[in-house]
Amino acid sequence: MNIYFFTMYQNLSKYRYNLDRGRSKSFILLYELLDTLLIKWTPKPFNGWRNMLYRVFGAKIGKNVRIDPHAKLLYPWNIEIGNNVWIGYGCDLYSVNKIILGNDVALAHNIFLATAAHDITKEEFPTISAPIIIEDEVWISSGVFIQQGVTIHKGAVIAACSLVTKDIPEGMVAMGHPAKPIKNRKQ
Repeated sequence: MNIYFFTMYQNLSKYRYNLDRGRSKSFILLYELLDTLLIKWTPKPFNGWRNMLYRVFGAKIGKNVRIDPHAKLLYPWNIEIGNNVWIGYGCDLYSVNKIILGNDVALAHNIFLATAAHDITKEEFPTISAPIIIEDEVWISSGVFIQQGVTIHKGAVIAACSLVTKDIPEGMVAMGHPAKPIKNRKQ
């Protein structure tokens, strides 16, 4: 008899969202409505307007920040953005936990920052989370996925389509699945 026949790995009927979203359900619903009506349709140059609305909902945003209207900021109250930051088309800041972007950070296009996942060792499949920190002067190229709990240190570069599962040291160019430092940025 196969032991795996009786093993249950996840039972979604037992799943209950177990993390604090930081705001009430009605506040989240209001944000989602206003995000759809007042942010997503705006022309690309309306950065000041979008930043002002994100600040109203609790985001900490520095000066000269450009957030593409097609970027998604799940919970802006969990996001801190420094000065001179670019967030490109299709970027998804899945901010169940804190996302901190330093100064002079450039996020290209279609980047996913995932501060939450599931504990696959438990049948209840609970949600788990940890912050993502991207320090000053980091460039993240298109199509990158960054996992919860990662810090990308000052001046690092993440190559296109990489999967970042561990911290990246200062000034290093990293690439791959998973991303690994391959050379110093200044070489």
